[in-house]
Amino acid sequence: MTDSDTDRSHTAAPALIGALLHLAATDAGLAPTATSALSPKDSEILAEVEVALRNQTLNENGVKKALAEVAGSIASVRSSPSPVALTAAKYEKARTTVLRQLGVASTKGASVWPPTSQTAVQRFGSWNEALKAAGLATSSVGRARGQLRFDEAAYDKAIADFVADCDDRDLGATYKAYGEYAAEHKGEVPSAAAVRKFYGSWNAALASAG
Repeated sequence: MTDSDTDRSHTAAPALIGALLHLAATDAGLAPTATSALSPKDSEILAEVEVALRNQTLNENGVKKALAEVAGSIASVRSSPSPVALTAAKYEKARTTVLRQLGVASTKGASVWPPTSQTAVQRFGSWNEALKAAGLATSSVGRARGQLRFDEAAYDKAIADFVADCDDRDLGATYKAYGEYAAEHKGEVPSAAAVRKFYGSWNAALASAG
């Protein structure tokens, strides 16, 4: 595996969706629900999550425990009486917690489950499209295509995605690096100057990503 091989290449889409559902339930504090009525599609998601977990060389008990938690999360989201939402920033915070519980480190060039929010964006095209694929609530707030104005959620998401991207590539999340990142995603994320102005400082912007 080379350094250019990232988890976006090796994590199956159903496993990505499983991560979104599990972390959405974790963030929302949903209690695990009985999993006897998981749909065939959700069972497929669980199977791909199992593949991803086994690729992380977890022991058998660790895999079984994690799978039970993910299954409970999926069932709780599906049975929730109200739509379950999840921002990229909250996903990253919940992801850190889950990785720690699994005893797995996010390593450059390695396929790690749960993958980063940036991986989900790259796979599905946008954060909202990733949420839609998972059956989660999408954000109706944001800028229209072609506009250069960003709301608070867009700033938070841009920073969270940037930090996750830096983690994946083992790079420092510096102001200069963000400037290059913004240039690569021109029109999709706020400029470096706009970010610093919005948060008051670059350190404050990084703090928003947890």
